[in-house]
Amino acid sequence: MENNMFCFQCEQTAGCGGCTGRAGVCGKQADTAQLQDQLTGALIGLARAAEGNVPGPSTDKVIIEGLFTTVTNVNFNNETINTLIDRVHEEKHKLVPDCESCGSPCGRTEDYDMKGIWEADEDIRS
Repeated sequence: MENNMFCFQCEQTAGCGGCTGRAGVCGKQADTAQLQDQLTGALIGLARAAEGNVPGPSTDKVIIEGLFTTVTNVNFNNETINTLIDRVHEEKHKLVPDCESCGSPCGRTEDYDMKGIWEADEDIRS
């Protein structure tokens, strides 16, 4: 079976080692798992952008909503997850409005590429 996803978000994971393939034990599709990873990476970028800035209640709210969406495995609606990713990016732009047009980008506020975790050496990833 082709590894289209790796999901290790809930107590239902296949063989206690994570779900792979086209769908998880819970029914989550691979594209949804990938969007949840993208959302997590966007949240990491937002957290980095908040460092040294003064985030407001809207930042707190979008972080909580994003974490709830990914950690609890309650939302498998791709459109909703994409909308939340857009909201995270909008919030990041509020915190660091000039970051996208910076002449010497630091990369600190970019979305984190979750492949860096999933494809890392198993001992390091653990």
